Amino acid sequence: MQIKPVEKQSLSNQVFNQIRDFILNEQYRPGDKLPSERELCDLMQINRSSVREALKRLEQARLIEIRHGEGSVVLDFKYHGGFDLIRHMVEPGKPLNYLAIRSLCEVRSLVCTEIARLAALRIKEPELEELAGIVGQMKICVQDGEGDFQSLDFEFHYTLAKASENVAFLLMLNSIREVYLPMAQAFSAMFTHVAGDPGVYEDIYQAVKGGDSQEAGNLTHQLIEEGNRIFMELHEKA
Repeated sequence: MQIKPVEKQSLSNQVFNQIRDFILNEQYRPGDKLPSERELCDLMQINRSSVREALKRLEQARLIEIRHGEGSVVLDFKYHGGFDLIRHMVEPGKPLNYLAIRSLCEVRSLVCTEIARLAALRIKEPELEELAGIVGQMKICVQDGEGDFQSLDFEFHYTLAKASENVAFLLMLNSIREVYLPMAQAFSAMFTHVAGDPGVYEDIYQAVKGGDSQEAGNLTHQLIEEGNRIFMELHEKA
């Protein structure tokens, strides 16, 4: 681990990103003390205001605690952090973090399965119409090669989440979207089994429309688990 000087642009962001990565990669461990503000200024060759701003952001992200008389102490992000931290572990241009990706896949399977089940119990006409429209766009996307199938998949599950009337699931999907859509190409393997035949989405829609929560959940679970399996197998071989 070596703290490096930063470029003379977006200084506080670069300080935040560098220390954040050290913490998330566990090069700084819970209970470790960061170098003092003065030491960080010297190591990074920047002014104190940029360092202070970065430290405040790190504290807001619950990665460190600034203690009077002690300085900045690293927290256990797995205990103190929120779900939004996942977007810092998986970013465009960075090597894929296997643990974070596997965790996201597992969460996506569990959450989307329950979302579909609840949607079948609670969905109303506006969301039914929206789902039908998305399924129609998927069919056009496959037939004519126009449109973004992965974005439509996300909108399909997001619409189900709205229909589930569960705010926690919506907020979770908002965080996942910040990770997923900017890196959609990296996740494209998840859709090789359905991109040519989106019939399963029609089946899920019909189960939700008919109020069959068990079938809606089962179909969604099978859809996502197969995509996860394909993706993780490719990632493990890479």
